[in-house]
Amino acid sequence: MKFKISLAGLKARWKDYLVLFSGMLMTTAIFYMFEAVSTNNAFTTASRVGQNAKFVFIFGSVLLSLITIVYIFYANNFLMSMRKHDYGLFMMLGAKPSVISRLIMTETLIIGVGSTVIGIILGWGLTKGISGLLVSQLDITLTHFHALYVPAIRATFILFIILFLIAGSLNAITFFRTSALQLLKSQQQSDWKPAKKLILAIEALLGVALLAGGYYAMYDIEELKIMSIPIGLVTIVLGTYFVFNSFFIMLLTILQRSSIGKKGLNSFTIAQLKFRIKDYTKILSVVSLLFALALGAITVGIGFQQMAPKLAAGNSPYALALTNPTHKMRSMINNLDHATQTTYQQKVVGKTVYYRQQQLKAQPLKYAYFKSNDVAKAAVKSIGLNELRDPQSEEYLSAQRLQAPQFQSFQLKAVSDDNFSHMQAQPKQLLVVAVKDMNSQSKQLTKIFNLESQRTSSKYIEMLPGSFSIYQQVKGIFASVQFMGIFLGIAFLAMLASCLMFKILSGTTTDKRRFEMLNKIGTKKSALRHSIMIQVFGLFGLPAILGLIDVAFGLQMFEQSNMLYGSYQIFSWSAIAFVVLYLIYYGLTVLIYSRIVVPRTKVEK
Repeated sequence: MKFKISLAGLKARWKDYLVLFSGMLMTTAIFYMFEAVSTNNAFTTASRVGQNAKFVFIFGSVLLSLITIVYIFYANNFLMSMRKHDYGLFMMLGAKPSVISRLIMTETLIIGVGSTVIGIILGWGLTKGISGLLVSQLDITLTHFHALYVPAIRATFILFIILFLIAGSLNAITFFRTSALQLLKSQQQSDWKPAKKLILAIEALLGVALLAGGYYAMYDIEELKIMSIPIGLVTIVLGTYFVFNSFFIMLLTILQRSSIGKKGLNSFTIAQLKFRIKDYTKILSVVSLLFALALGAITVGIGFQQMAPKLAAGNSPYALALTNPTHKMRSMINNLDHATQTTYQQKVVGKTVYYRQQQLKAQPLKYAYFKSNDVAKAAVKSIGLNELRDPQSEEYLSAQRLQAPQFQSFQLKAVSDDNFSHMQAQPKQLLVVAVKDMNSQSKQLTKIFNLESQRTSSKYIEMLPGSFSIYQQVKGIFASVQFMGIFLGIAFLAMLASCLMFKILSGTTTDKRRFEMLNKIGTKKSALRHSIMIQVFGLFGLPAILGLIDVAFGLQMFEQSNMLYGSYQIFSWSAIAFVVLYLIYYGLTVLIYSRIVVPRTKVEK
């Protein structure tokens, strides 16, 4: 009987439950995506990407678990806010509190089990799609990575069922202890408490000071070193909370007293925001911080990936240095776009590699070096004959690294053409290749590099000359950072936006009566919808703005320490993409909110 009543309740409010159900699907899917990586030991031990991602994904899973707990309880509040009046009527008609409690538990578990099972299936699809897209875009290999992973399924299912059992039990206990009259009047209860002006002013000043201190700590990383991170973390977290708990209220109060607040429904809109401001302070602070974390992870990940060719270029001006390249190699090199190739004759006698002086004068070898400590700015300089006579010079050591791996410990000497011709040794050729854009030529360079690797002894494989070898190593590490950054960013954005959405929607039942009254006195529905858009935009916009400011100052840590180059250009594009996704959640929230609170009965003429 209880099961039938539960199904009847779900059927009667299926549109509202559909919102809740779809949100839970996405939450489960995102959590499964994380577990598919963090619980896969074969992947994390066999893959370079996995080895770098292991700790971050475990940390991400823990953080995501905490966000999931918050999300489920917000979604659960949304569910209960829709059903309080119904349960109160059941109790007024004679239903026992114990029966209502079991009914609540049944409804919660039906939604929980259904959304968890379907969410895992959706998570499997998302994991396969997103990982495949990132692999193709980043040109990386994920060894032993499986989108469908049984331990991840088990961990996701167990966690969500436990959370729904806890949520259902808490709901049951709450309703068991609440009278029917309280349930029927629950929509009339208010959490409003007027704030004291002095406390608001102190919190506002403290919040701004803490944020300023945190931003300065990140900017002054050269002096503060590692301490800038904990200082920035503590001050920005506390500063964010105080700013939302004070500035928001003060701003609304100023707006309410201004001429803007007296136009149309602005006074009502501002009062709506002030009515629940204390209840929103914590969630807005968390959303702002997670917004900054997610956007920062994507920006830094992409930034590090784009640093790979710059780091490689600072180690050698030549992408490849091949000794006696094969005909196939030469043919592939000729197909490179905007490539410069130079050939040098050499002979190896004993432990010495000899070159022609005239050839080196006509086409001197070059070496690259970083200007000061800036890894983004590399300079190229020609190697003169005098530098080749000094085994301790950087130029000499750079020329040594261009030799075949087995000759890199040999001495280098430049001799006249006559001496070179009379040497009793088989002549060799050193072909050096420089390219303008290593990223665009990476596929062709990889093929050439692989051919060279195949004819090189395994003990020398790590010593292959040229900057492309370094490029591959750096790109492998940074690709994992970008993979993690994008994965983390997408997941956190979806979770934080979902949490905020359901936090806002959980108050719709109390707003319904107010909008009904406005409708009865002739307020146009267009004005009601406009009021909703402004309310929701304020709640979505403020944490996003502060989050963007956090990232803008946070990037100074990488800029000042010369770890990233051009990060603000990357930040601008990633911020645009992030805001677009964020606005999708905003639009969805406005639509759902409007459908719930705006009366369907048309009173206006």
